[in-house]
Amino acid sequence: MKYVTRFLSILLAVVLMSSCGSDDESVDLTKPTADIRLTRESGAYSPGSSILIDADFADNKALKECQVTIASTRSLKGWDTDWDAEMDKIVLNGTDFSLKGTRVLEDIPVDIYYGEYRLSFKVLDEANNYSIYSIDIVIE
Repeated sequence: MKYVTRFLSILLAVVLMSSCGSDDESVDLTKPTADIRLTRESGAYSPGSSILIDADFADNKALKECQVTIASTRSLKGWDTDWDAEMDKIVLNGTDFSLKGTRVLEDIPVDIYYGEYRLSFKVLDEANNYSIYSIDIVIE
């Protein structure tokens, strides 16, 4: 009986200590948000041109970066990549950040296949929470 009482006392102490612990409000679990727009309303581009965006980013604690990639809809279906652009990183800071007329990626190659492409924007905060946004464009 003595051991049972001691066990129950220890168990009660552990339960009380774990329930009375402070809630750590400094842990950031909130994903950042973004409103990303092409400067061309039509979304149509020609080889050799630049892709420009306007964007507004927000986070509850601190923004980190926006990673921009592009893929053709053909490559998304498993075909060869038509445009192998390196990922573009845009450094963000603060809790609110805006871009106006900002070029993303490299200029569109002149020998690119015409067709549909998808721009992907991965927006990260300092806690590495992220949101992904995409915009479809056409190269003609």
